[in-house]
Amino acid sequence: MIKVVFVILFIFNILACNPIQQASKKKSTLPQTPFTCIVSQSHCKVINELGTFTIEFSGQLDHGKIKTELPFEIQLTFDALSKSLQLKNVSSYLEGKTMFMGKIPVFFQMTEKSNDSIIAETLLASCSAEVMTWRLWFAVEVEQEGKTTQQDFFIDFDSQRL
Repeated sequence: MIKVVFVILFIFNILACNPIQQASKKKSTLPQTPFTCIVSQSHCKVINELGTFTIEFSGQLDHGKIKTELPFEIQLTFDALSKSLQLKNVSSYLEGKTMFMGKIPVFFQMTEKSNDSIIAETLLASCSAEVMTWRLWFAVEVEQEGKTTQQDFFIDFDSQRL
């Protein structure tokens, strides 16, 4: 008798996964945008003594806002003031500005192919507010002639609840 109950529960558990797969298929058919500065972000370019950092987004947008609970990409491009400056490491995280919801790590992948442009994929949690402002923090390490300099900066942008 216990084996029969266990088998029935196991079958229900397997069948319960099917709607989740269908829901993710629906979301992936929505149009993606190319990397661009979005209307709601506070700065597209951050200019400092090292050069210009450009932050652009790609994903499913709603009136210039990132949609929550859907993956999107962030591209960070470094235009150095000097040829000897080289981007070495980027640490980044997201936190809610409107409502603190913890820190969401953002992992940029450094590649040997492109030292001036890196991409991270992430997503945002949904909260009770229809529109929420997020703060994206960067800690960037740049190397010049063996010396490493760290620069911290942030941008703000809005998300739209699904």
